[in-house]
Amino acid sequence: MSHTKTKLGSLNHSSQEDPKASPLLDYALELQMEHEQATTLAERKARGQVFTPGDVCRFMAGLFSTFPKEIRVLDPGAGVGSLAAAVCERVLRLRSPRRVELTLYENDLLLIEPLQRVMNRCRRVLGEAGHDLIVRIHEDDFVLANAYAARKLPLFDESGSQGYFDAVIMNPPYFKVGGNSEYARLLSELVHGQSNIYALFMAVASELLRPGGEMVAITPRSFCNGLYFRCFRHWFFERMGLKHAHLFESRKDTFREAGILQESLITLCVRRGTSPTYVTLSTSFGRDQLRNPPVLKLPVCKVVDNSCGDMVIRLPMSAVEAQIMDIVESWPNRFSDLGLKVSTGPVVSFRARQFLLDSHTGPHVVPLILVGNVRLFETIWPIKKKGKPVGFLACRESLPLLLPTRNYVLLRRFSAKEEQRRLTASCFLRSAYSTPHVALENHLNYVFHAERELTDDETYGIAALFNSIMLDLYFRTLSGNTQVNAREIRTMNFPDLRTIVRIGRRIKKLNDFSPMSTEPILLDALGVDGLIRQHLMEVTR
Repeated sequence: MSHTKTKLGSLNHSSQEDPKASPLLDYALELQMEHEQATTLAERKARGQVFTPGDVCRFMAGLFSTFPKEIRVLDPGAGVGSLAAAVCERVLRLRSPRRVELTLYENDLLLIEPLQRVMNRCRRVLGEAGHDLIVRIHEDDFVLANAYAARKLPLFDESGSQGYFDAVIMNPPYFKVGGNSEYARLLSELVHGQSNIYALFMAVASELLRPGGEMVAITPRSFCNGLYFRCFRHWFFERMGLKHAHLFESRKDTFREAGILQESLITLCVRRGTSPTYVTLSTSFGRDQLRNPPVLKLPVCKVVDNSCGDMVIRLPMSAVEAQIMDIVESWPNRFSDLGLKVSTGPVVSFRARQFLLDSHTGPHVVPLILVGNVRLFETIWPIKKKGKPVGFLACRESLPLLLPTRNYVLLRRFSAKEEQRRLTASCFLRSAYSTPHVALENHLNYVFHAERELTDDETYGIAALFNSIMLDLYFRTLSGNTQVNAREIRTMNFPDLRTIVRIGRRIKKLNDFSPMSTEPILLDALGVDGLIRQHLMEVTR
């Protein structure tokens, strides 16, 4: 369960720093590459181990705001010491001597010897420059060795209290944590459903920071929203304040490893004493665009949002996205306030094989709607595709899996990893089907009214909102996941139903449902103009 660090290009450092530095990180990266060549990708994945480029390491080390005369730094999963080496390079740029204490955890025994070699070189080079480096290497599982810290027990005998470290820098391992694991048992207040080890690394490390101490971490973005990480978010952000977040837009260009498809996020958080009032947000497509990333500053309340009790981390990465967020959140209603409900399709294909049919005709056959049937505004059925069922057998045993045929808005629950559009919605209209029931597969969400059937105009209007570029961009500020969760839909702001009807009435008359045709109708009805309208229309081209 070792993990290795991620490094980014340099930030601007203070005037107290000398631009010259010894390439300690380059030496660490050489040993890192030797380890990669000596092991297989499968072996490293089994340990949640992902090695990352040197420019990401330097970027992360550059995020710390200050380096006091004496600084105690923790790296909970040191790998070969790449992140620690980047910290040492940062120290070498300082004009006055520092006393640096590095505490490193690494439980992959294959990495201990190269880690020691890197730290020996760092100690020698810093010593020659007048600095003092002390290194402690622990061959332990960081979370299991220190979980009691997150349970409010003392940590270090020599300090007699928590809060020993001034800084934490890490790229924690990434693997799922089951509810029956030892990790979950020790940190049960943080684990809900399928959590992930990286969140537990962040939690335990935060408890080892002194008030005012800083943590820089590169992780998946997935902890920022969703039910599985809700307990963690509440726990973590009661203790830590977010100061900076850097988002990588590409899912595959951050790491060198093949098959790594994660929306990665670097965060700088401070242990609460005084809390930040603003968050700095920056972004780059991948690791090669880190020199001068565009920066946006927003009040903390705009980014860390607990208005619905979920403590969601929202990441608008441009002034336009921040303005879109303000527009959507100015809408007067929550989705559920309008009587609207959203649920997941009840048919789980592998559990309902006996009811799946290759034919769409015959007695007791009803439409089976899959993800592929859902297109922009239109539900296309049947679509005959090899290996895919098109019909569903309606009988007494299958009745609990069927829905009455009525007007619905169907929404894809998943998009492809690199797909440009996150939200895709279609209109399912009762008038197009002759059967009394329909079967919806569970990769779809469906929207309906709690007390009555949606009108055709409402159906088209709701679909127009979900298909709009504006709401798609807004949704991306809330979630880095490719999954569209019903809970996130329920808590979204929505226009009133009269506005939705006006939108739907115009759109259902169109012969062309492309964004170039539909987006202006929606923007007119919502009163969106100026630069935001111009930007959204440019995106449609």
